[in-house]
Amino acid sequence: MAPSIVRVASTLNEICIGLVGFNYEFNSLPSPSELAIAYESLFIVDRVSKKLVEERYNEVKNGELKGKDLLSLLIKINITLPAEEKMTDEELKYQIMTFLFAGHETTSVSFAWALYLFAQHPHEQDLLREELVKAFPDKSKFNPTYDEINSLEYLNCVVKETLRLNTSAIHVRRVNLKDEILGNYFIPKLGILALHKSPEICGPTAEDFDPKRWLDPSLTINVSNLSNYLPFFNGPRNCIGNKVALAEMKIVLGILIRNFGFQLIEGFNIRKRAFPAPISKISCIHN
Repeated sequence: MAPSIVRVASTLNEICIGLVGFNYEFNSLPSPSELAIAYESLFIVDRVSKKLVEERYNEVKNGELKGKDLLSLLIKINITLPAEEKMTDEELKYQIMTFLFAGHETTSVSFAWALYLFAQHPHEQDLLREELVKAFPDKSKFNPTYDEINSLEYLNCVVKETLRLNTSAIHVRRVNLKDEILGNYFIPKLGILALHKSPEICGPTAEDFDPKRWLDPSLTINVSNLSNYLPFFNGPRNCIGNKVALAEMKIVLGILIRNFGFQLIEGFNIRKRAFPAPISKISCIHN
């Protein structure tokens, strides 16, 4: 039985998190990965995280720590701090566990939603493929730099629109404890405000998937205030991995759309939940 697109997206994300975050391969492809098993056993997550910290510190002792992954950079900074400011091995371990849990389902679900939206809107899929073919004529050499992937205008629009319509973390649990007046605005106790699908911000087609809306200067100005567009939230408690997540999403979507076409299986209807794990029915056609 072929794996669902959600499982494929999840596996791709495991690979990216392992290499970018820790320069570590979780063996996601050949067999059920250690990371997948970790979701069923906190003990395994704890063991793997502790092992990663120990390995990096051994590399420090041997003068071999040269990686540019997040864990290596974190340890390089940590060893230069005064004793009272350094994180303990236990704290470093929990940073790894946070990165694994917070960065896995969120990004893989975003992949799945992007492919689902493309399957619904083949014309938008074709527009992105045209941009990718123009920028990278030889698909066997699709190895973009960070600046190159960010220069792809329509790809940026697609990612923004996907995250606008289907934000992985759809709400903030922090709310006002009492009624407040902020400037000229009344903020009610326990108030909830929907932003991403507001016609006042995104226009009359706010419910529609339309990546081209991000080419409209008036919309760009409207969401330039970061409080109007919050796929990663904002402020000091925003998503610490947002830059990595965006780069990962753009590169993976670039590879997939450059090489494959996606279409819905007839008769399939998606089911949304508060923390969606859609059972995808998307077929993949090699280009």
